[in-house]
Amino acid sequence: MADRIKPHVVERVKIIRQWEKDMGLLEAKDIGFKKYHNYYAPKKLIRQSEAVLSFGVGGDCKFEKLLLHENDQLKLAMFDPTPYTVYNIRGIIRSNGRKEIDDIGRNNWLSTKIKFFPWAYSHTPGEQKFYYDPNREEEHNTHLRANKLQHLTQSFSLIKQNEKFKSVNVKTKDIRTIMKELKWDSVDIVKADIEGLWKEISDEILDNNINIKMLATEFELIFDDIHTSLAKAKAVVEKFNQHGYDAFLNRRRDKLMLEMLFIRKDLKYTYES
Repeated sequence: MADRIKPHVVERVKIIRQWEKDMGLLEAKDIGFKKYHNYYAPKKLIRQSEAVLSFGVGGDCKFEKLLLHENDQLKLAMFDPTPYTVYNIRGIIRSNGRKEIDDIGRNNWLSTKIKFFPWAYSHTPGEQKFYYDPNREEEHNTHLRANKLQHLTQSFSLIKQNEKFKSVNVKTKDIRTIMKELKWDSVDIVKADIEGLWKEISDEILDNNINIKMLATEFELIFDDIHTSLAKAKAVVEKFNQHGYDAFLNRRRDKLMLEMLFIRKDLKYTYES
């Protein structure tokens, strides 16, 4: 579904479009990548991968399920401590992909291959506050009056955007800690929808030579002014380039965000679907 651009962000979205043009970023659909629900990827890359870490689930794991449908030998672990996700995770995993995978038995089997952990990504492992807006859904959600956080469908974040925000405490782990606990020697694909921590996860991957094949991530541009955010985004793209990765737009969005793909340059042979 296409974004409905909100009037108050029109001018900033224009700035984002110009930034994308200035950076010379190609959009994934224009270079033959295959669409796996809301992210694109080279099909050969998926088929030749072994391990996936996915941060940020919400109520949607179709991307992850379709990766498994493409390559059912993948090890795949998902992470999200959002109360709604934790409370509903069994149903989320089992129901997602039913429309796209026209085989109930296979969809159910693929569901059993997904590991889920109620942890948030952070470059500082431990326990941190996970923030939410208590006023955002109160007009539409009577459960809020009973303080039932598992009914809140909004995105929580480790970044406190407003003094009125409330929080819950959650466990946080970085990629290296997770790989150690899972006993994984390597990871091929990382998906990160982690509400503002895109620079931190990018830095961890690159600074520690975690030799992934692909990062699919969202750059939320709402935590700083648009020019500061885009300057930070440019620095991250350039850092990936310097470490041997090509950068692509996953999709152009009419929101204050960038959807980005970073793929190792030595894997160009995989770009043909």
